Amino acid sequence: MDALKDKKIIEDNSTKENIFEEIEAVHEELNNPDEPKSSKPPGLFYKLKNSKFVSRASQKTWPILLPFIIVMIFLIILPLIGIVVYSIIQPTNNSLVFKLSLENFVKLFSDSNIMIAMLLSIAYALVAAFCCVIIGYPIAYIMAQLKSKILAKNVWVLVTMPIWISMLLKVLGLQTLFYVLAPTALGTPIAIIIGMVYMFLPFCITPIYNSLESSDKSQLLAAKDLGASNSKAFFQFTLRQSMGGVLAGFSLVIIQAATSLIVIRYLGDGKINLIASIIESYFFKGSNFGYGAAISVVLAILIGLLMLVMKLISNKFEGGSTKKWKGSSRQAISQ
Repeated sequence: MDALKDKKIIEDNSTKENIFEEIEAVHEELNNPDEPKSSKPPGLFYKLKNSKFVSRASQKTWPILLPFIIVMIFLIILPLIGIVVYSIIQPTNNSLVFKLSLENFVKLFSDSNIMIAMLLSIAYALVAAFCCVIIGYPIAYIMAQLKSKILAKNVWVLVTMPIWISMLLKVLGLQTLFYVLAPTALGTPIAIIIGMVYMFLPFCITPIYNSLESSDKSQLLAAKDLGASNSKAFFQFTLRQSMGGVLAGFSLVIIQAATSLIVIRYLGDGKINLIASIIESYFFKGSNFGYGAAISVVLAILIGLLMLVMKLISNKFEGGSTKKWKGSSRQAISQ
């Protein structure tokens, strides 16, 4: 009897191994439909033919993108170039003559108060982004699980509706609510974090929902069919596949929260002074435009480095999902 049981267990394990191999082969074929079948690396012509530039040009999308490119150049790229130029030039005695100088950056890095304010701004943004992910992920997950398309669209409208409202009106309403319920909370870090989460939560929910909605659910169903529990299947498949949306929402909140001026002005109550208000004081209230530009450039570099880290982490999850699928499937089922 023991020998027959051992034989049956071996047969069941071999059957599971075959199922894993078949599912993995189908998954790789679906994810890489255009990949050449031969083991030979693709040549230059194949890469050029399948490049994004050629595909977009073949679809004749340039006329549609041209207005957007013009707006980007005149409203984003040129102002950024102007800020960088102002940060490295210094006016001489004659106001029409300028000289290249890094004096603004030297002055900035030697000013401990401004550097502390900049690091505090990044820290506030990180905490607000983390809170937005914790609150927004369950909401996005519930929205993605709704079977009724009409109900899902209505919930989507409710979630995105705050984006349509003026930020000034929202922060003034939140300030009034603080005055009524907790006036002593104004001017504290708690009020700043609550304001940032309230203002930027929809920007975090949106990419998470899109990621969950477009995720491949065949792996999740296959794991459940083979005996994986709901929690194991969620952490091994759903969460991993949605990490791209999570990191995108996290990044969107960081960018806006770290540079938010309106939240600091109305919820800081003059007691908290972060980098956005300092930049405003040099640009509009003071006469040292170049110093404010230098602060802006350093802040942009710090945020850019954070975005680069987020991008690398996102690429790791997206690129490693196929390679780790086999191991995660067996781990989810075995446990």
